[in-house]
Amino acid sequence: MQGIERLCCDACINAVIGAWRELMEATGAETLRRVKYGKGDTLGLDAIAEITIMNRLGGFDQHAIIITEEQDENIRRHWPTDADPARQPMMFFSDPTDRSIELEKYFKRLAHDDPTKKIGVLMNAVDKRSIWEEVAEEAPTIITGPTTSITCVRKGRVIFTVILNYVTATITVATEIGIFWHQLKNFDEPDNEKVTLAEITQKGKTLIFPSVKETGFTPDDCKRFVTFLGKSGYRENLDDSMLFVENPDSFIHHKTPPGPPRVLYLSEFQKSYKPVGFVLSNGEKIGEWLPWLPFVKFARNGNGYPALRIFEIYLERPWTKYGMLMSPPPAYSLFCENGEESYLDMSRLRNFDRPSQFRSMLVVLPIDNERIIHVLCQHKYREVTNFF
Repeated sequence: MQGIERLCCDACINAVIGAWRELMEATGAETLRRVKYGKGDTLGLDAIAEITIMNRLGGFDQHAIIITEEQDENIRRHWPTDADPARQPMMFFSDPTDRSIELEKYFKRLAHDDPTKKIGVLMNAVDKRSIWEEVAEEAPTIITGPTTSITCVRKGRVIFTVILNYVTATITVATEIGIFWHQLKNFDEPDNEKVTLAEITQKGKTLIFPSVKETGFTPDDCKRFVTFLGKSGYRENLDDSMLFVENPDSFIHHKTPPGPPRVLYLSEFQKSYKPVGFVLSNGEKIGEWLPWLPFVKFARNGNGYPALRIFEIYLERPWTKYGMLMSPPPAYSLFCENGEESYLDMSRLRNFDRPSQFRSMLVVLPIDNERIIHVLCQHKYREVTNFF
């Protein structure tokens, strides 16, 4: 990583830690009340995290382009117009609070008897992981828990993703140095504010993404997958992808999974639970799947070799969601080619009133999951591993 990229990563680590600490310092009542921030129906738990991230990244670089769902309309005037990746600025895509619906239920349960206590204190007084898994109806918490995340894109390349889990207080960083996870101290420990990429790589643990061979997956294990089917339109989109000839439900692991951390289902975090052969962005918004790209780019299996592949699905008659294509064809995709050069063309998002609403259909899977790879290749879905 270049020096400026390390500094940016440290700033993003500090921003997500700040968001977590502010949320833990807030009372149950503060996190659950409606506020006027953003689109007007936002909860405190969303606003607290986003405001903290925006302030900290803005303090690091006042000219930074920071994209969130609540504030994406406000930054379009700064959007790059040149398709040349060398002329595109540093950009940060953030999902300040993923799984906010489940997190609201979780905080309501914790704060039921005393809404004036700090959330962090309430969490420390209970078995916070088991309660989360009851509320979210899914384990393990280190994958399924609510998170805050930031992904950096520079000159047409993804540089890193930082993901912090609010319940487990673990931070995961994917960079060219490697993919590491690190356990933070208690929320009220000031030393958390001093955590840097260097400390995470030195004191944290390397996160492995095992191959199918290493995990001993059966052919049916390879077909088991995670995607979102929780709203209208997503079922039809999945059916038209032809990933399954019939009965995909028998292989679905979870229908309302997390967004940015979804790629972690392919990591060793899932080892003691049901096998997952691939994860799918089912025409979902960019903030859900862009954080996966540094993991795809930098993940290694137990033998130290590249671990993951990624394919883009394009349907002949794409479905739409709120006027946005759910599976854009190559001519509209962010994954672009210019002669021998492949890159992410972020300038294309300038054409949309809400850049954060851009959608795509992507499959991420272990590099040796041949059971699904041959299905993807039969339909001529293009592999985009080298585009970012």
